[in-house]
Amino acid sequence: MKYIYFLLILFTFQRHLMVIHAQEHPLAELWGIQDHEIPSYLSREANLIEVLEILSIPEVKQYEQFLDFRKANNSLAYLKSSFNEITKLAKQNNPLGIFVSIFPKFNNIVIVVDNYGRNVSEEEDLEEYIRSVSQYKPEVFFADYPSNSLNSLTSSHTKRGCCFGKITERIFCGQGIINEFDGNICSAGFFAKNQSHTFLVTAGHCNKNYHGSGSEKKFFTFEITKRELIGKLVYSSTAPHDIALIDIEQMSKHLRPSTGIINVSNVSYVELFINDDGMPVFTHGAHLCKAGYSSSVTCGYTEAFNGFYLSGLFEIRENYIFVDIMKSFGGDSGGPVFAFTDLNRVTLNGILSGSLKDRSPVSPFNYIVPLEIILKDNNLNLITDPIVPQ
Repeated sequence: MKYIYFLLILFTFQRHLMVIHAQEHPLAELWGIQDHEIPSYLSREANLIEVLEILSIPEVKQYEQFLDFRKANNSLAYLKSSFNEITKLAKQNNPLGIFVSIFPKFNNIVIVVDNYGRNVSEEEDLEEYIRSVSQYKPEVFFADYPSNSLNSLTSSHTKRGCCFGKITERIFCGQGIINEFDGNICSAGFFAKNQSHTFLVTAGHCNKNYHGSGSEKKFFTFEITKRELIGKLVYSSTAPHDIALIDIEQMSKHLRPSTGIINVSNVSYVELFINDDGMPVFTHGAHLCKAGYSSSVTCGYTEAFNGFYLSGLFEIRENYIFVDIMKSFGGDSGGPVFAFTDLNRVTLNGILSGSLKDRSPVSPFNYIVPLEIILKDNNLNLITDPIVPQ
């Protein structure tokens, strides 16, 4: 009897280890499944997205049986018109620290007011803005900062960055980078080029203090023991889009740029390869993931498109994608955002600009600068093939 009991314990322990091992992939964690089930679930998601796109065509009705329809009080045309007016009022009133977008699950425009430290005048501007947009009947949520300290979470996850430099002296998308002039740590986004130069793309606010000449603003690797030069900052902006370009012409000869995305949280798929023919996600509820220095690869679901954020710098940042439950921490800014098409192949969707950690009915969430905006604004082409050093 004791022998049988021991075998049962051993079987249970082995099964537990199998489950842990089977959920190494970030999509397995997101969907609560095992790694080997991911391809079939990706296929299901693709089918659902296709159905949603088909149902957007008025002439197609026979596919309605696939969805559970609910009554919508606001038409899409009304929401878009109201969103445009709410955006205009935001630019006039400058209510600091607000996130705004159309959230389909609420069938409404949602305004999230974050915990920004406003003075009396700024509070009055916010109140006036809320009154002025009330005619459009948006949902307004005041976010509360979570009780657990973000700093403690950041420090515990940041330690994982020590492992990146052990792979090779290649600079991967999603790897830690540092602007030594400002001491600001961010993540490498992706590589792109114009007719004459190749750039590493990251978030504009990684140029933290906005002072110093262009020749002083240089970015280096962060995880590698000896910091190596990545390149010189040649462009940065936080509004209307949070984008920075690092020219890699002077990259250290000890470095090799890699167009792959680093994924240290998964020993089976350490490098993720970007498809050169994939289409970015434009469907609510589809998965999106990010790679970053502090928290590696994590995933969530798209909640809203074309949102904006009016920051504490009196600037409005536009065209954001909002993604829920995707864990991110300080140092992840600028990292690549993507959707899986297979276990180790992805479609690039943009870069991480930041996250709202305060709690509300629609947050915490992350906000993403879309790929097409980055490429169009700067007349760039995405690089997916290996980069040959000059």
